[in-house]
Amino acid sequence: MERMYGATDVKIDRNQPHVLRYCAEGDSNHTGVELHHDKCSLTANIMMSRSDSYVGGGTYFPDAKATVRLEFGEFLIHPGRLVHAGVDITQGVRTLMILFTHVDERAESRETENTTL
Repeated sequence: MERMYGATDVKIDRNQPHVLRYCAEGDSNHTGVELHHDKCSLTANIMMSRSDSYVGGGTYFPDAKATVRLEFGEFLIHPGRLVHAGVDITQGVRTLMILFTHVDERAESRETENTTL
């Protein structure tokens, strides 16, 4: 984290990580999530389903006009403030582990000030 983001103080939200389950079958109506942003510095999504176990899905980023579909075991890290959506699945079950983290922006800001010429 320090090398990639210059972050030395990373905190994880309470009750994290959590499992997010989209299900297109049965009584569940949780097939996706509308456009939103997370209330954290960085979000990590870890795919826990095989891509052949559901139809549809993915994480849509409107700024990039792109949908990212992860394979089992792959992960995606993005800024929490980045607007995104969980694309609806139409069949099967899609399961992700989600982790919200917070970076001490004051420490990051102080480091930036100290290195600015």
